[in-house]
Amino acid sequence: MKKTTPTENLSKKLIQYGAFSAAVLGMTDVNGQIVYTDIADETVNPGENYALDLNNDATGDLLFMVNTGGNFAFMFPVSSISASSYNSNAIVGFSSYPYNYPSNLNTGDVIDSTNGVFSLARGDFNYSSCAYPGSQFCDGMDGYIGIHLVVGVDTYYGWARIQVAPDASSITIKDYAYNSTPGEAIEAGQTLSVDEFSRNNIRIVALDNTINLYNLPSSINYSLFSVNGQKVANGSVADQDSYTIEAYGLASGVYIIELVDSNTKDVLRKKIVL
Repeated sequence: MKKTTPTENLSKKLIQYGAFSAAVLGMTDVNGQIVYTDIADETVNPGENYALDLNNDATGDLLFMVNTGGNFAFMFPVSSISASSYNSNAIVGFSSYPYNYPSNLNTGDVIDSTNGVFSLARGDFNYSSCAYPGSQFCDGMDGYIGIHLVVGVDTYYGWARIQVAPDASSITIKDYAYNSTPGEAIEAGQTLSVDEFSRNNIRIVALDNTINLYNLPSSINYSLFSVNGQKVANGSVADQDSYTIEAYGLASGVYIIELVDSNTKDVLRKKIVL
């Protein structure tokens, strides 16, 4: 079996995800402020890394890594595997010399210009089962990191939901979002702008080769994509509070469902497993 080097691993992940995001998740809703990306969970194991592309422009914004010994989970604000190639992005967190710790945010915490941040430095999630007292990712549960993404002269605010193993042997990146309006805040875990979708609290439940939609607005269009970006189903629903999409002919696996409000043009995308 060929061993994947960090350079090969980063390039492969960027190419694969770049193609996927262009085909599916890169279809940004120009009427909505919040751009939410729900990926198939990406787990970084010892000796591996993962480049997070927050704004889906095929350029890594943050690099997540686990050391080869499997006891140190950390990240860099870089666009390559070189720790010296820092970009201008910042992470919500704090410094306790000589280390920097990303904050483990709760759902609803505001990410904006008032945050305490660090930049041009490594961010430590967990070392040797949280041997350092400043570590914030110790319990093995999901948590949010706050991101200040700098593009030219503009700063965008976003979050990523991650899970760090209690022994620091892995990092799993689950989903992320950013506010596409420069300088405007986002809440940790926020996936939608304040629109009809969020007010109606749409529910999507995949069960037994069916996709059940609840609390729908008056009219929507839906599309279902495979993880390689192929559209495998689509349709529309009008004047129904709930609707069931039959998916018996599809192979088991991870899919992305996209709902578009026909009136407001707001978009909701969610990862499902059939």
